[in-house]
This record gives sequence, structure tokens and C-alpha cells, in this order.
Amino acid sequence: MKKIIIIIVAVVLGYFINLKFVEIAYSLGFAELKKETLLINDQKMKVKCDSYALGFFDKVKLENKFQQCINDYQAQGYVIIDQQAAMKAV
Repeated sequence: MKKIIIIIVAVVLGYFINLKFVEIAYSLGFAELKKETLLINDQKMKVKCDSYALGFFDKVKLENKFQQCINDYQAQGYVIIDQQAAMKAV
């Protein structure tokens, strides 16, 4: 019974330590960014614009490059059919 209680306490303590680590890492700028957009044209040709970064990165620069990819394809007649984005601390 004592071992079970120790294991439960260790798991809960580990969870809270990890939670605080994630918050601190995110506040310092260490994160993971993943964005993906799927576009299609009238001929049913699909293209994908994606952006991925892990660590310390310039979010504005990545966002501009990602948006430029989308704008280039939209200028060629493509339309967005699916868009996914995720940013989280690692």
C-alpha cells in the first residue's frame, strides 16, 4: 500500500513539475510552431503551404514567409480548403 501511495505522489509531482517547466519554457520563447494550409484550384490540383519551427524563433518572420506562400498560390487562382495551426511550448 505504501508503494502505491509513493508512486501516485511521484506521478502527480512529476506532472506539476512538467507543467511548470512548460510554462517557463514558453515564457522564455522556447516553443514549437506548426502551421499548414491546403489549397486547391479549379482543376482540382492541390498544394500545401507549411511552416514548422522548434526552439527559439522569430514568429513574425515565419508568419510572413508562410503568408507569402499562401498569397502566391491565391494569386494563381487557388483557394484555401483546410487550415491548421498549433503553437505550444516544448
